[in-house]
Amino acid sequence: MPDLSPEITLIEQARQAFEEQITVLAHDLASPLARIINCLQLSKDLLATQELSAIPQLLDIALNSAQTQLQNVELLQDITRLANGMKKPPLGDARLAPALDQALAMLQGLLTESEANYSADLPLGLPATCADEMWLTRICFVLLDNALRHVPKGGTVRVTACHENDTIRVCVADNGRGVPEEHRARIFDKFYRVPSSPLRGRRGMGLGLTFAKLALEGYGGSLWLESPAEGGATFCFRLPVNREASL
Repeated sequence: MPDLSPEITLIEQARQAFEEQITVLAHDLASPLARIINCLQLSKDLLATQELSAIPQLLDIALNSAQTQLQNVELLQDITRLANGMKKPPLGDARLAPALDQALAMLQGLLTESEANYSADLPLGLPATCADEMWLTRICFVLLDNALRHVPKGGTVRVTACHENDTIRVCVADNGRGVPEEHRARIFDKFYRVPSSPLRGRRGMGLGLTFAKLALEGYGGSLWLESPAEGGATFCFRLPVNREASL
């Protein structure tokens, strides 16, 4: 058999990667849809027998599953459009502290479950960023959610920030098991999840870090992973400041 040309090899690798992504997507979409169908079918059966007490709870489960999947679909759309240059993240004058507070409020259940010691060391007078408030909150949510899901029970999650030239530099550090070296190159890939990684709560679709990276790059910033010698994982990002709002 003759050796495949480099072009054919690249095409085959792209085909395999695409098939892997479709398989992951199909699985992650099918499970919640099955849950929704089961809840609705059971509600229908109970309604037929006039056993109504459990129906509100079943409908809540179905509704939550549907809302989660809608968020995943919208997230996937944002990622696709950002990656293809079809969409730019909206500009604004969001500040880091309120964005962190809003993200943490949405993660209160996970924070309670993890019993994590959370702290944020933010200098006074940190300038406004060029990001839209909702988008900066989404970025903070991704990084805090990731830390709280991987931190050991009673562990620590610490946010630090500083003003460097015309950017702010933010780091979200946890004392979990960290990211094994062989997986670090792919941690921001769409649908990629570290195999057998201990995780608190339901495993996501592997889109959050991809979105955060593309959004930050759309603002002219960056996102990267640091692996401290003492263990754990530290995700850091740079985001340009809004000079006019910071005057």
